[in-house]
Amino acid sequence: MKPLADDMEKKDLISLLPDEVLISILSLLTVKEACRTSVVSHGWKHLWLFHIRILDFDDPVPMWDKYIANRDRDKFVRRVKHTLNLHQALTIHKFRVCFDLTKRYKRDIDRWFHFAFSKGVKRFELDFTPSAFVCSIARRYTFPHELFTCVKNSICINSLTSLTLKFVQVTGELLEHLLSSCPLLERLHVDNSESLVNLKFCGSSLKLKYLHIIDCSQVRSIKIFAPNLESFGYVGEIIELHVDYAPRLEDVYIGGLSLHPVNYAFLALSSYLHQLESLTLGICHFDNIKIEVPKCANLRHLKLNVSARDGECLFDLISLIEAAPLLCKFTLELTLFSLEPLKEREVRKVTNYDPNEHLKEVEIVGFVGRAIDIELIVYLLESAIKLEKIVINPCSPLLLGTPGETEELENNKDVKECAKQLKKYLPLGAEFVILSVKPLISVAAVSETQQLEEVALDEKAIAASLIGLQTESISWNEAS
Repeated sequence: MKPLADDMEKKDLISLLPDEVLISILSLLTVKEACRTSVVSHGWKHLWLFHIRILDFDDPVPMWDKYIANRDRDKFVRRVKHTLNLHQALTIHKFRVCFDLTKRYKRDIDRWFHFAFSKGVKRFELDFTPSAFVCSIARRYTFPHELFTCVKNSICINSLTSLTLKFVQVTGELLEHLLSSCPLLERLHVDNSESLVNLKFCGSSLKLKYLHIIDCSQVRSIKIFAPNLESFGYVGEIIELHVDYAPRLEDVYIGGLSLHPVNYAFLALSSYLHQLESLTLGICHFDNIKIEVPKCANLRHLKLNVSARDGECLFDLISLIEAAPLLCKFTLELTLFSLEPLKEREVRKVTNYDPNEHLKEVEIVGFVGRAIDIELIVYLLESAIKLEKIVINPCSPLLLGTPGETEELENNKDVKECAKQLKKYLPLGAEFVILSVKPLISVAAVSETQQLEEVALDEKAIAASLIGLQTESISWNEAS
């Protein structure tokens, strides 16, 4: 008699799983991984064609890490076309394409629109960010207006809930048409479109919750009347911004090249500052600009993306922190621009401040170990008497998420040593973390009798198997 284990090995136990379990497994996989499930068993051979509802086409090699030639684009487009020809599911939840594509592929991209919207797509994203971050406007793909505005050619877009367009030309008139034609649209993100000028997002029945217009240089005005809007972002030059009605607004992101973006944002959003919970500001900090600060009574998270020259002082940013009495988290992303060598100057100290009892977490990205950031960090560590954690990341914000991030972290040994010297300012019980490549340098909570330096490595490798996702993690702590 054969052992039960042998019989189990010969049986196709995977195919015995309920259909809803198999479909759930497929929904966790990428398109490429789902294709591979066709070899699991005979019953799985065509299963993915009928049940995969998330189509995410992305370049496996980061676009900033290589030059994209037309032959690469041709190969990518053929792969998308082949997959769509095989796909048999009646509906899809998400359709995303992320690759450096231009109007040379207009015919193919237009077909992707037809495919996705004919299957009732809910989330649609085109990200054509150029590999060299330079793409002439004349080469950019233009959103197919005729597919949505012409009665004869129009396609059904009633199911759309999220639309993201990056480096795609689209007009304000078409966006207004989409808003009126998509009763379920909740998220709209447009990045680097040079066809937008005067924008109106108005309607008492709008479902729109998220609206971000980023780096669209021709925008001159934005008018908002959106009863459900929760998050609004605008990055660019000063414009006519009118937020007439947004009773649920709680998250705002304002940035650009203007020398006074903070004052401009406060003026345009003055009626809603009291209800904001999260605020992100892009600040070009030159020559100690004066910041006029109204009170943000409900603000919990303040994030400042600051561009400055070495040698300046960031103490005027303290007024932003103190204007939010309930602030729990503060994030600073610092980018230094200077044609001259970094300047040595004396570290200044804030002597007159009120203790901050609510600030629990601080994150500093782009730490350079100079007076410009050291003195601000010392203020934060001394004033936040109930601080629980501070994270210092030596990597420039411009390199986050790129291959240069690893090299930056590896080459910043002196900066990390400088950061370690700041731990003496920690309030009792606070955790001090300095990000590194691997391992992660972490200074444990400070006690009255000793300060421990903790080295921790936390690697999480997430790999998709043929029947699901498996996670392996290795971690250890070493006190010294």
